[in-house]
Amino acid sequence: MTKICLFGGTSEGRRLAAFLGKQDAEVTVCVATEYGEQLLENSEKIRLSGKKLSPEEIRQMMQEEHFDLVIDATHPYAVQITENIAAACS
Repeated sequence: MTKICLFGGTSEGRRLAAFLGKQDAEVTVCVATEYGEQLLENSEKIRLSGKKLSPEEIRQMMQEEHFDLVIDATHPYAVQITENIAAACS
């Protein structure tokens, strides 16, 4: 089973999470707020995180979880989180 980490925060991210939840994948969806977490549909294949993660927490999660794929579906103006995700992946 493919392990995917999806950083959301946009309507596209929510739609992608819903799609991935119906695939043969184990999906961790990370959003920055509890409100963002409430907007997501629960699924047995989706694990939700509604907490703003620090760069160190992102890096640690990447090392522990060994994701096959990481998707950045955060807001286009959320430059810092995109940089933090890219740094953790490299």
